[in-house]
Amino acid sequence: MLARLRAEAHTGSGARWLYSDQADALARYALKFHEGVRLMEACAPTFHEPVRDVSWEMIGADCEGENWEDHRDPQRAYRLFRAKLRRAAQDGVRLKYKLWLGRGA
Repeated sequence: MLARLRAEAHTGSGARWLYSDQADALARYALKFHEGVRLMEACAPTFHEPVRDVSWEMIGADCEGENWEDHRDPQRAYRLFRAKLRRAAQDGVRLKYKLWLGRGA
């Protein structure tokens, strides 16, 4: 299953929508191939207001130096990914994630 998700994450559509534990498993699996989370989108199947912060919704539009194209470092990308998962959990939001993977430098 992880191999199939990894292949999907290299397409223009990205991997299918995954729950956080599945997305984390895919991101960890990608590290074995020196790949990292290049882009990420998140959506909430059931959304509860008010939301305090939405910075956990995506990877790829972060501060300068934090985006994949700035560093191409799979470990650094994984740390950012995990931080966003933690922030969403702290805000009490259950999200589904779509990931795109990239080869590290």
